Amino acid sequence: MDACARLGRSYEFAACRLPDCCRPREAQLGFWRHGDNYLLYFRPSVAYDGPDPRLRDFFGRGAVQRYACFDALMDCLHSLDSDALRPGEGQLCRRLRRELGTRVLGQDQAVEAAAFKLWSHISKREPLRPLSLIFYGPTGVGKSELGKAVAPALNRCLGLERYRLVWTELNTFTQAHSVYRLTGAPPGYVGYDDPPVLEEVRRCPHTVFMFDELDKAHPEVLKVFMSILDEGRCTARREDRQGNRELDFRHCVFLFTTNFDLSGAPRPSLGFAPQKPPSGPGLALSGPAGLAGRLFQADEAARQALIRSGVLREIAGRFSGLIGFRPLDQAAREAVTTKQIAALGREYGLEIAQVAPDLAQALTPRDALSLRSTVPILEGLLTPVFLAHLPVFGRGIALRLTGPPDRMALVPT
Repeated sequence: MDACARLGRSYEFAACRLPDCCRPREAQLGFWRHGDNYLLYFRPSVAYDGPDPRLRDFFGRGAVQRYACFDALMDCLHSLDSDALRPGEGQLCRRLRRELGTRVLGQDQAVEAAAFKLWSHISKREPLRPLSLIFYGPTGVGKSELGKAVAPALNRCLGLERYRLVWTELNTFTQAHSVYRLTGAPPGYVGYDDPPVLEEVRRCPHTVFMFDELDKAHPEVLKVFMSILDEGRCTARREDRQGNRELDFRHCVFLFTTNFDLSGAPRPSLGFAPQKPPSGPGLALSGPAGLAGRLFQADEAARQALIRSGVLREIAGRFSGLIGFRPLDQAAREAVTTKQIAALGREYGLEIAQVAPDLAQALTPRDALSLRSTVPILEGLLTPVFLAHLPVFGRGIALRLTGPPDRMALVPT
């Protein structure tokens, strides 16, 4: 193509089939050199009305696109990988599920639900409100890990550095006045000059706000989110450089975690209202045929449990979804142990590609409250092994950890 273009000839592909949501579905695609620039053109012109932002940007440049050099033209085309050019039904959702599933082990249903909710939200051109999810379940099962994985996964799947994570521990928001750390303190109050958490949206309209341990926050803190989750906007205490005080969260993602069990059992009060005795039968989670229907039923069961915990219906109904995390089974716990060993190995400059199954089973405690607590134990056991093998194996060599716990050794895979 470059040779033809350099000779001043066009290079054309007739009847090219275009991605879904393009009008028309087929067009002639051509390349042509014009002076020092390269042109890419479609005949007839193409309009794209789908969810993929890369394709919206690409086809939005018009029927004739100008590039400074041939490599720049090809780089643009290569950035539209096969998944983008053939999105089909849920292709982006499946990619999100794969990306999130590599970070969070043993929580296939939670990963599937989160990927579906994220895909539904980012596919909207003009959302009316942000996506808001509660991750609930026992400690140490992957809730925070999934939250941390959302922004990187979205950026990789979209091919854009659009989303950024803002992490906030709500266990430090136990007093009523701590609400000012979210919205900003009034003039003359302590903390007025400190940047509020929610004003991060001014720097990044696609912020992923992660609020850990929702159940630890003071009720006044939770009230701040009512208008944000419903209208997608709130008023800041300070103006920006253009004199605007409105904060727009419609393209944001709000993630909350709680250790409360919202699967139906009664729990202590969680803000907003005095605790009331639970009433009504327990809600059983039965999965209908469609994913959307199953998620709706699970959401409604968790909302009822949230209300029984003392949360007013007005706030419980504002969340886009409530996703439950189950206790990890033994196979998942061993997989997490293997992942922790690999992470420790990287700290020492070693690539632990495999752990013998019997050894992973032996190093995985069955009665630990959280697998986070096993990291110091693993580090104590593995540090002598890693240090003994550092002079033998350099960087880039894939290793297997094997042997009984009292005689562990590293061997090349």
